[in-house]
Amino acid sequence: MARYSDELVDEIRSSNDIVDVISQYVVLKRSGRNFFGLCPFHREKSPSFSVSPDKQIFHCFGCGVGGDVIHFVSKIENLDFKQAIEALAEKSGITLPSLTDGQDMEKIKRKERVYQINKIAARFFP
Repeated sequence: MARYSDELVDEIRSSNDIVDVISQYVVLKRSGRNFFGLCPFHREKSPSFSVSPDKQIFHCFGCGVGGDVIHFVSKIENLDFKQAIEALAEKSGITLPSLTDGQDMEKIKRKERVYQINKIAARFFP
């Protein structure tokens, strides 16, 4: 499993404006500095879903859900963190590193060996 660097995750996060991404799923209306709309995560009649373009975060005052653009895509599309990163990277045209590198395969093998050693040790020392 690939682990993306914090710099790459930050680049993907900053390349996808939260208002643009959320407005593909929710009708947003500007009210002061923020945008408001009906929360896509629960049923409501009055808008309590707030998006802050300055902070690049969202928050629903009705159900308490909040986060950044990655968390929103993850929750709305029912994806895990890695899949949300990949979807946003593809949308913004950012190329992600592949797992075919020899170093990545070596890390995977080392991790597997450590896991096996720990498994044996756990059986031996109950």
